[in-house]
Amino acid sequence: MRLARDNSATYPYRKVIRFAALGGLLVMGLLAGVGITVRPQFAASPTRDPVGGVASIVSVAAGAYTGYAVLSDGHVWAWGDDLEGQIGDRGPWSLRTIPVEVQGLSSAILVVGGANSAYALRGNGEVWAWGDDSQGELGDERFTARQLPGLVWKLSAVRDIAAGAFSAYAIRDNGTALAWGDDSFGQLGTGSGSGVATTPQELTRLSDVVAITASTSDGYALLGDGTVWAWGDDSLGELGGGGCGPAPGGRPDTCRSSSVPHRIPELTEIVAIAAGGDSVYALGRDGSVWAWGDDEFGELGDGVRRLDEGVPVKVRDLSHVVAIAAGSCSGYALLGDGTVWAWGRGDSGQLGDGSTSDRNIPVQVKGLTSVVQVAGGGDMAFALERNGSLWSWGVNTLGQLGNGSVDSQSFPNRVLGLPGSPRPTKQRVL
Repeated sequence: MRLARDNSATYPYRKVIRFAALGGLLVMGLLAGVGITVRPQFAASPTRDPVGGVASIVSVAAGAYTGYAVLSDGHVWAWGDDLEGQIGDRGPWSLRTIPVEVQGLSSAILVVGGANSAYALRGNGEVWAWGDDSQGELGDERFTARQLPGLVWKLSAVRDIAAGAFSAYAIRDNGTALAWGDDSFGQLGTGSGSGVATTPQELTRLSDVVAITASTSDGYALLGDGTVWAWGDDSLGELGGGGCGPAPGGRPDTCRSSSVPHRIPELTEIVAIAAGGDSVYALGRDGSVWAWGDDEFGELGDGVRRLDEGVPVKVRDLSHVVAIAAGSCSGYALLGDGTVWAWGRGDSGQLGDGSTSDRNIPVQVKGLTSVVQVAGGGDMAFALERNGSLWSWGVNTLGQLGNGSVDSQSFPNRVLGLPGSPRPTKQRVL
């Protein structure tokens, strides 16, 4: 489970700081999500951590074109695209190439990004949302984009959150899960499978949910017994039930959507899950990674190129994996030695290996050796190092790398301007 809330009277960020600074590599292996998942000016003055000292980055997340970071003082910072107000600073509806602080939000312990919206979990179990609301994804029954965070209605006692493209998910303290937003493919998992839900609705068939993640039009849940359940669109085998792909003679494929969760039978002893555009990943207790769904750009990482795969396959050449993440068409693995490996689509440098080539087996992201968290976005990725440095690579046309430019990068570059993030003492040689 990710960042359990502290229900005592003490300030909740003590637990977050311990997670990021002391237990990062060990704990991240038990987490889920992209998760589930961050301009040449610098912050005028570092914010202060309620525990004492300068605030530091405790987690990072990505939307389709926007990055987010949660600091140890409970504040959230954002950068990149702001077309629908997903930056959350009530500024101009335009891009930000370096981070700015999300306004009107405090006590945050986790943030996640959707296509054009964002969600923050506060220490009191509330969920706040901002950005696009065209599919009801802000959960307030208004269908109106919002530049500042607002409370998601009819939702409390939440311990984890996740976001799909136009839908959102929450896990309550009792292990039940809820969803809201777009349900055109049954991706809310409530059994309805049509229209939208403008307030949270409870998922059917699920209990003891410990992690949840979502892709473009699907949802996935990890249960306490190590099994994985899936629902939503299955046109590319995303539900992991097998038998997917083009049918002979040009007939439509036989994969069908499901508005209720079904167990993926091949997966057991799973400790984390992550979903991208139409590809999905699961981390086994033994440190192996499994993948299924779309494979157009080698997203499954097993060295075999096919259109899609409806049965989980093992990602090649990976061991001792402690955390996973997904971009729109790429996968990422954090190893116990602090290195990051990537595979799938690479045309915008999103694999971080210095090339713009697709890879159907994992390659090492250059120059990163002490990473404690990795997050994937649309066609970019972020890595948080143990010393608090945040790095980014991939597409940057909307400033989503947070490095003060709009030039895409095939090597990791520093995200600038975040309070508490150390400045490099020398240029990193890659």
